[in-house]
Amino acid sequence: MNTREIEIDLQGVVLRGKLFTPEGDGPHPAVILQGGLGGPADSFLPMVGPFVEAGLTTLVYDHRYTGASDGEPRQLFDPWQQCRDLRHVLTWFRMQPEVDRDRIALWGISIGGANTLFVAALDRRVAAAVALIPPVSGISARNLQPADTLAALDARIPADREAQLLGEPAETMRLHGVPAPGDPVMFSDEEGLDFVEQMLKEVPTFRNAITLSTLDYLYEMEVTAYAERIATPLLMVLASEDYVAPVEEAREMFSRVPEPKELIEYPGQHYEILSNHLPEILGRTAQWLAKTL
Repeated sequence: MNTREIEIDLQGVVLRGKLFTPEGDGPHPAVILQGGLGGPADSFLPMVGPFVEAGLTTLVYDHRYTGASDGEPRQLFDPWQQCRDLRHVLTWFRMQPEVDRDRIALWGISIGGANTLFVAALDRRVAAAVALIPPVSGISARNLQPADTLAALDARIPADREAQLLGEPAETMRLHGVPAPGDPVMFSDEEGLDFVEQMLKEVPTFRNAITLSTLDYLYEMEVTAYAERIATPLLMVLASEDYVAPVEEAREMFSRVPEPKELIEYPGQHYEILSNHLPEILGRTAQWLAKTL
């Protein structure tokens, strides 16, 4: 496996990551990997092996505002902006000598899976797509908070907008943890906390924080509206008891996606299937991509 550091300049905002290439003469079929909310590119480094072993040139990078990439405020996660950036990254990726420009796939976990679905629906350069446990309707994220906490957050979001306009730093909240009065968190389920302990806590670039404005941007994203526009082969991997990214919504969207498509479900919760089955999922999806591309 060959590795090189990459930088992609998007009109003054530089995205940084790593590109992994299989042994042997290229160009090779290729895949761009996208993580979940708060998951930096470094957290993907242990996961690239199955893709490269399947013969795929593999790219991981940090979204703007996060990890090693540029952008302020830090820890802002804006799915629509990420999707626009992903299309620029796809343009850059097609120009690399290691890449077969007509055989590029997208692969993403959670919000990265939602990004994958959206871009696959809009960009005909995507040759195949894999979406793991994607939240296809952003408004469902409101159900993760108790009513009183949600009301307090709804009041703080516009106040934070005004403060930023006056030059104040963006307000943040914890991404994972146990909520406390006046100190809410995005994800507090036990499976999510276990996943952070296993997969993210020791990653140097991981920050257990998101901007408060991230919530506002998450609520905007309605990928399910684009189901019928996905014309590329799709593999969707779901968790049978997922309420973080409600599985019923993902199943309904999948039912409207045109063929060819394939659905795999693992028993358990959103983060639970990653904690319990990630090596198998990586291998299965990498082989599906190699075969499909």
